[in-house]
Amino acid sequence: MAEAILQLHVCDDWISCALPDAETSLMASASLRHNPQWLEIVAGLDSLAVQFDPAHLDPEEAAILFRQQLTDVGKHALDTFEKIEIPVCYDDLFSPDLNWVSERLDIPTADLPAWHSGLQFNVTMLGFMPGFAYLSCQDKIAEIGRLDRPRSKVAAGSIGITGRQSCLYSFESPGGWPIVGRTPIKLFDSANDHPTLLSAGQHVSFRAIDRDEFEHLAHPANR
Repeated sequence: MAEAILQLHVCDDWISCALPDAETSLMASASLRHNPQWLEIVAGLDSLAVQFDPAHLDPEEAAILFRQQLTDVGKHALDTFEKIEIPVCYDDLFSPDLNWVSERLDIPTADLPAWHSGLQFNVTMLGFMPGFAYLSCQDKIAEIGRLDRPRSKVAAGSIGITGRQSCLYSFESPGGWPIVGRTPIKLFDSANDHPTLLSAGQHVSFRAIDRDEFEHLAHPANR
């Protein structure tokens, strides 16, 4: 990454930098995440921010270090991200917009679950609510946009798609993403040491499951 184009912004104990795209942000996050100088690293769709400890680094030193590390970022950094497979049920009950999406993508409705579960995604960022994940697919997918009328309730675990970007709803909430399936896996659990299932940079794939497996995974104690 060319040092000359890096414009840093320092605010208190945070430094941020605008980057060209989500892939660059993910590569930079992967490269910097094992450096003990940074208390927290937050990757955005086109930016990266790090938090430093002013007791150990003054802002000028931190900015110099941040700039140098960004300059050294290489594309091999993406290979260090953890991969995760998420089970998804595409049953009619969990995919209210499957037909809507199928029509706009010109894919037969019966083929859409296999098509979607065959894609590979990266988590570009978490936001909107705790554990809510934005995913980006490297395949070329037509942009279909959001629903004209957002729903007042979208179930936790729902998977939305607008084209190359998909999302995972961690909690029930209002939302305007077209929904094509649902996972029974908890995306956020405050009882865990690491409450979010996903993190920026992870590689994500989906595995199609039926209603029986969905219920088994959602309520393991009942079996």
